[in-house]
Amino acid sequence: MKKILLILITIFIVWSAHAEKPDSCFYSQVDLANRWIWRGVSYSESPVIQPTIGWANGKLSVSVFGSYAFEPKSYSEVDFTIEYQLMKKLKFGLTDYFGITDSLGAKHDFLNLNRKTTMHMLDFYGVYYPSQRVPLSILYSFWFWGADRNQQTLRQNFSSYAEVKYEREYGQYKTSAFAGMTLGKGFYASHPAIVNLGVGLSKSLSICKSFSIPTKIELILNPEEQNVYVNAIISIK
Repeated sequence: MKKILLILITIFIVWSAHAEKPDSCFYSQVDLANRWIWRGVSYSESPVIQPTIGWANGKLSVSVFGSYAFEPKSYSEVDFTIEYQLMKKLKFGLTDYFGITDSLGAKHDFLNLNRKTTMHMLDFYGVYYPSQRVPLSILYSFWFWGADRNQQTLRQNFSSYAEVKYEREYGQYKTSAFAGMTLGKGFYASHPAIVNLGVGLSKSLSICKSFSIPTKIELILNPEEQNVYVNAIISIK
């Protein structure tokens, strides 16, 4: 884990050096959603606010994401992500998920880096775009260290997730369809299974000539758990 932290610190130093260049691009965004549904799993029972701050320049991007529900003592998360566009058709990323049950006076134990007790979880993923003509992407995600572990043996579950997504624009609307599955026993299911099916529709609502709000509605089905959700998201950038 110390080696991983050293790598992250090195990347941060490189990021800071690049950020001083005139063409650096910082960005921020705030999402509001009626529920937090991710990869077919619900992480909240109430609306959530999800701020993001990041920097992107060419092939490299760095971001910090948070999620907080509008209810007391709820699940919250702070995620740190580094992405690198290796080529036009392929990018890789590393995310440190840090999830807790948050409340006033709670101790997050953020600096606990013991693999058997930490609430950090490292995810290595890749996204492949097979064709420039077809707006298709293929994601593969692998949780390899931290909180994704068997509660009895404390061994890593090594949960994996694969997803195919199709996105296309029709005038002012952007549509999407996706299918995700886990490839083995782990967090998502106790066996290989399809866990995330859905369709989405996005559109920017014009408030005035110089200001619009991106909106998205998704219908999501988890066939393995037999759960269905309708999720609405608005973004402020």
